Amino acid sequence: MYTIRAFLRAIIRFLIIWAVSAMALGITAWLMPGIDLNAVAPYPQWVTTIVAAFILGMVNVLVRPLLLLLAVPLGFIALFIVGFFINAVMLRLTANLMGGAFVVDGWLPAIVGGIILASVGAILTSILGIDDARSFYEGVIERRLTRERVALPENPTTGLVMLEIDGLSYHHIHKAIDDGYMPNVKQMIAEEGYVLSRTDCGLPSQTSACQTGILFGDNSDIPAFRWYDKARGKLFVSGNDAAEINARYAHGQGLLRGGASINNMMNGDATLSLLTASDLRGGTAEQQRARARDIYLLLLNPNFFMRVLGLFIGESFLEIWQYIRDISAGVEPRLNRLHKGYPFIRAATTVFMREVSGFLTLMQIVRGEPAMYTTWPGYDEVAHHSGPWTKHAFGTLRGFDRYIGTVREIIATKAPRPYELLLLSDHGQSFGPTFLMRYGYTLKEFIERHMPEGTVMVQTSGGDDGSLSVASTAAELGNVQAQGMGGRMGQTAAKQMQKAAERSAETDEETLPAGEKADVTFCGSGNLGQVYFHAFDHRTTLDELNEAYPGMVDAVIGHEGVGIVIVTDADGTPVAHGKNGTRNLHTGEVDGVDPLLPYGDLEVRAWQLRRVADFPSAGDMTIISTLYPDGTVAALEELIGNHGGLGGEQTDSFILHPADMVIPATRSSVDMFPLLDARRDRPAPPRKVEQQVPAADEWAPGNLLRGLQHPSVWGALALRSIILDRTAYRTIAARSELTGPALLLSLVGVAMTALVDNAATGAGFLTMFAGRYILWIVGVLVLHGTAHVLRGKGTFTQTFRAMGFVQAVELLKLLWFIGPIAPLVIPGVALVALFAAWIAVSEAHELRGWRTLLLPVLFTLIIVVGGWALGTLFTGGEFSLNALAQLFGFVP
Repeated sequence: MYTIRAFLRAIIRFLIIWAVSAMALGITAWLMPGIDLNAVAPYPQWVTTIVAAFILGMVNVLVRPLLLLLAVPLGFIALFIVGFFINAVMLRLTANLMGGAFVVDGWLPAIVGGIILASVGAILTSILGIDDARSFYEGVIERRLTRERVALPENPTTGLVMLEIDGLSYHHIHKAIDDGYMPNVKQMIAEEGYVLSRTDCGLPSQTSACQTGILFGDNSDIPAFRWYDKARGKLFVSGNDAAEINARYAHGQGLLRGGASINNMMNGDATLSLLTASDLRGGTAEQQRARARDIYLLLLNPNFFMRVLGLFIGESFLEIWQYIRDISAGVEPRLNRLHKGYPFIRAATTVFMREVSGFLTLMQIVRGEPAMYTTWPGYDEVAHHSGPWTKHAFGTLRGFDRYIGTVREIIATKAPRPYELLLLSDHGQSFGPTFLMRYGYTLKEFIERHMPEGTVMVQTSGGDDGSLSVASTAAELGNVQAQGMGGRMGQTAAKQMQKAAERSAETDEETLPAGEKADVTFCGSGNLGQVYFHAFDHRTTLDELNEAYPGMVDAVIGHEGVGIVIVTDADGTPVAHGKNGTRNLHTGEVDGVDPLLPYGDLEVRAWQLRRVADFPSAGDMTIISTLYPDGTVAALEELIGNHGGLGGEQTDSFILHPADMVIPATRSSVDMFPLLDARRDRPAPPRKVEQQVPAADEWAPGNLLRGLQHPSVWGALALRSIILDRTAYRTIAARSELTGPALLLSLVGVAMTALVDNAATGAGFLTMFAGRYILWIVGVLVLHGTAHVLRGKGTFTQTFRAMGFVQAVELLKLLWFIGPIAPLVIPGVALVALFAAWIAVSEAHELRGWRTLLLPVLFTLIIVVGGWALGTLFTGGEFSLNALAQLFGFVP
């Protein structure tokens, strides 16, 4: 029985996809000059379209894999290029097979038509729900995970979904929300009562320390992203040594015990670990194979590949364009953002990692994992190179916000247990020209000038940026290759991608000639420097440094770009030195001007500095750059957006949480662990029984005015309606207070149509407006009835609300008054409005699959048959009236 049902579902899905392809092909031919679908006697054009769609599908199935296989030996970039142009090739091949029935006149129409075909297909499949998040997980993930779901009791506890936006400070997310970059987050605050709270991540303000504190509740002896362990004679680099660092704190009680870690540095004792630095080269054979299976599923899924392909290329070109604009505008400070193929690193971090980690997160929600933590590194990466306050960096948040909306939707519709969603950051970012930009030399070079001749000093920096995610990708692709997934084609593609990722992940590392050893190691982490003198096998005191390197410490303290230097006194007590005073970090005694004064709360900063200074692996000199009067700092590595030390926004992390979660003041990321852990395994909240607003009350003047009083809310929904956002229409249909805005938008939209038509025809505006609005109301009634024939669940008012917001699309008709594009405006707006109405009614009535497909067909049939019936009725009525008039002698 199951086999028959599965077969029938496959047949229905095939027919739906075939129909979608035919519609997409027909629309492409209509829009694109040079692409034509012609009738071939005795068959009409619509038959030709259906046949062309079928042949195009067969060509895709048979030829696309061959073209990709031929491109593989040429490298990953060639694979991307072939993937980008493959729709054009498929269109030309199909046209050659069909002769005059389907014409593609040259490569330019084929290339542009291929893009249009893919775009229209994406819109149609989104409308029908056969390729959106919910349906994808119904069709692929849910079937795959049915046997893997976590065994849950009848009343499961609340799970925890934690999404980290790397490097986004409290102040920056505030601006991003206010400026409209994060509408889903704004909606969580406005509609669900979420609260945005500031937290202090402590020192060092970098990923390995912060994530370890959050996920394990302990991050002791992590003094920077890179540090030197004198006792072991080992340089620790958090990315490379994540497994060893993780093992220090993993005792089975981490925040993610029994759950999932995705795209993180540490695993929090997670059972399932994907793209997590601490586990990339570890785990059992079965765990490695399971990881490879999930990653390879993404790489070979044609929809995922083509989507990410387009986004990846677009993001790379966007970075190049933004860089050129910054140069032409003279933006300073500015890095060389073409160095080492940075545009591709940015695209990998902001697009590839976002899509992969988002996909994997949704999988774990569907699976029912008790806790999961996912990091999105894109904002941090762009902010490092362009600055944390720039539109370049804030623009990356739009993509993350869309995934936040998808996560909320999957939790609401597909999760087998209730989940609480938390959004947080590990640290913030500060801004400013680097030390090298300001002074023409690095701090390491300045220290070298005050060392004896022949002293060998090396600097190690970098790694706490996008290169870490790229390196994680390389390792996972290496695992795909090692597991032999996908045959020759898959392994070759994975190998090419791995090599490209490894090259991109290289960091700034000074190397010495063979046999030569360093006398001094300088570790840079943002505006924090840790300096180790290897002549001493213990923590060097100030007296020892002054004796070995006379004047060096004083020169560093006195430099304009240095704010704090911490060294120990004779008895091992750490003392913070500034230009005009000192602070004993153990006793709190201040001599002169407190050097901590510019950096914020003195008590908190003193505690943070003392804690790090007491770490066994802290540097002989711990250096923090000056906090300049304009609020900027000077990174000791070449990143204009930086973190790792103190000063600016780098310690100002945030958490977005439900109102019943109390967030006290924090001094370290360690303080977050008990707060988050307390949210795990809580009893599920009682189901909310929403009070239904009576239909009459939805049209009450008070309710109509109530919705209009919040233009920022309904205005944002109107904008999302224009871009065909399904979740926006779902929200509109569900919220009774949006009836007023829907009524207003329907009037404005119809008025806009009447205005354009009046300008084009010269007819009376008021008459045209009244007639148009009556026709619009009739159309809404017919659509509502059609949806109910298809077993839709919505009320008329819900249909009206959704269709009212569709009228926001009509505002685009203002573009008609721009002469050069006027001929394209009316058909373009009509097409968008058609899709919008299709989505709106489907969401208002919760239609899915074949019912959604039949909606416009049945609507058209009702209009045609109804029009014929009304015409017949009027004709018959006229005949009857004439007969009666003749009978009574009123007419001859």
